[in-house]
Amino acid sequence: MKHRKLEHLQITCGDENFDYRRARQLAEELAAGQLGDALLVAWFDGQKNEEHPQVPECQHKPGWLAYAHGHGGRLCIDVNGGEFSFVYADAGNLEGNA
Repeated sequence: MKHRKLEHLQITCGDENFDYRRARQLAEELAAGQLGDALLVAWFDGQKNEEHPQVPECQHKPGWLAYAHGHGGRLCIDVNGGEFSFVYADAGNLEGNA
């Protein structure tokens, strides 16, 4: 699979009760409009300092982001300046599906 540069989009929400669930919901809606079949491949929750997947052996960038690059990530949606980040692949264009 070829590595592509991630397209980045920003969302800002001023709701004081904003959390991971709401951030993901907004990101999912935006990703669905940008990609044919959006598939979440990696994420970061800055409120809890959690990432998925955890790839501790990666040292040149955050592991979750390196994973996204290597697994078809095409679209990164940063919410509230990176408080939350979600990387999506287009499931309809992943290797083996075309």
